[in-house]
Amino acid sequence: MRRYETIFIVRPDLPADEVTALVERFKSIITSFKGKVVKVQPWGKRRLAYTIEKKREGLYILIDFVSHFTAVAEMERNFRIDEHVLRYQSVKTSDSVDMEEIEREIARMQPEEVKPEPRASVEDQGGAAEKAPVPVKEPSGEEKAGGSESGQKETTGDDRQ
Repeated sequence: MRRYETIFIVRPDLPADEVTALVERFKSIITSFKGKVVKVQPWGKRRLAYTIEKKREGLYILIDFVSHFTAVAEMERNFRIDEHVLRYQSVKTSDSVDMEEIEREIARMQPEEVKPEPRASVEDQGGAAEKAPVPVKEPSGEEKAGGSESGQKETTGDDRQ
């Protein structure tokens, strides 16, 4: 087994549920070839370097996985067929991998993917919500004197706008 990274760009106007279904489809291709998905990172909407099919932006998605080369060939075949995928690129990052190390890496990634539950509102807590005190930064001597690090622009007679 080898380790690969595949990044692909999908149309920016694609709804979020269709993007999720697309990612799940490619993950299932990897697992059908007895591979393991290490991580999936949606990079979000970014501006393209040049127009592709009259699009100036695209949704970038990175998939890091371990599999045989046949899974990469099948994924790229599906990328070419799918009209929602604008561009794709697969890169082999390692010739051989230790599956135990991959399992540990996947286990380390799991806590990051768990989203915290929203905090209960004030009404749910009976109005007894406690707020943590906000630390106040004391201004240094230079900031008190109106130094240049205070975030304000120093003006001189030469400044022209």
